Amino acid sequence: MAISTKLGSYPDIYLRTIIMKRNLLVRPDYDKLLKMSPGEIGKYLEDFEYKKEVDELGMKYQGTELIERTLQLSLGNKFDKLLRICPLDIKLLIKIYQKRYDVYNIKVILRAKLNNLSAEDTKNHMNPVSVAKNDFFERLIAQKTVEEVISSLNFLDEGQIRASIDHFKNNQSLLHIENMLDKHYFSSVISQLTFLKEEGKLYKKFLLKEIDVLNVKLLLRLKREGISEQDIKELIVGYGTLKKFEIDKMLKSDVTSIIKELENTQFKEIAEKYSKEAEVDFTDLEMSLDKFLLEQSRKLIKQHPLSVDVILGYMFLKDLEVKNLTRIIKAKQLGMEESFIEKIILI
Repeated sequence: MAISTKLGSYPDIYLRTIIMKRNLLVRPDYDKLLKMSPGEIGKYLEDFEYKKEVDELGMKYQGTELIERTLQLSLGNKFDKLLRICPLDIKLLIKIYQKRYDVYNIKVILRAKLNNLSAEDTKNHMNPVSVAKNDFFERLIAQKTVEEVISSLNFLDEGQIRASIDHFKNNQSLLHIENMLDKHYFSSVISQLTFLKEEGKLYKKFLLKEIDVLNVKLLLRLKREGISEQDIKELIVGYGTLKKFEIDKMLKSDVTSIIKELENTQFKEIAEKYSKEAEVDFTDLEMSLDKFLLEQSRKLIKQHPLSVDVILGYMFLKDLEVKNLTRIIKAKQLGMEESFIEKIILI
């Protein structure tokens, strides 16, 4: 019989995390950044809380590459700080969260193989926050093809590996293996959280909603592309707060009906907004789903300020800040309008 574990209470650490959260960028900061050039953004970040990382990397990198590497290093430094100040039981939960970066890095390696990137370029795109050891990633990078990388993922079973390789060979698409990786992440994390009491339950609830968002995006995207019901069903990440019968009903529906079905779920407000539109802007709809998840992370901090949820909420928000800044930099490089950039960031 599994023995449940209760995390300790550490109000001083939770307060330190709340202070760290206060250093995150807020709406007025983003309003300024949207009007700046990449060079001005770099200077702004250096004057903000990224000076340490800029000083460390400034001799080796310049321009937008310096900014992007600064953001990744800062993310790693902030998570390392949490690991330093937290006791062993809280470190467990932090590392459970960080496992998502293992999946992220495997996806980077797969995409790099697909696009024939060098080992050095591949490493440049990887996230430093992952839990897996470097030699694991080195072995994957050393493989010559996408198929060889997939075959090296020994945490997947033979059936998953074979199906993912077959799908890639037939479609030259990484969709199947990327969904297999997401499934593996969520199932392994949720199984570990079952051993925790209240703290684990709250975080599990957040993860279940994250699964819902991934599934709804997947359903809408693939239905628009005319993918068959059975093929979509195989790619469903798992079941979150949306139950199997609800997902099964959406699998049999068209896009319009799926949005209508969502009116009976936690996504009611989002669904009602888009069900009234003659032509749905699906990029905007996906951003609305991401904003829903952003609000869930904020609730973790607001509703449970003196619990481990403040740490998990901070990690999600810090990660989001790095993604926002990276999107802004890349969009500025491509000369995109401020109005468009504002739509692709989450605040």
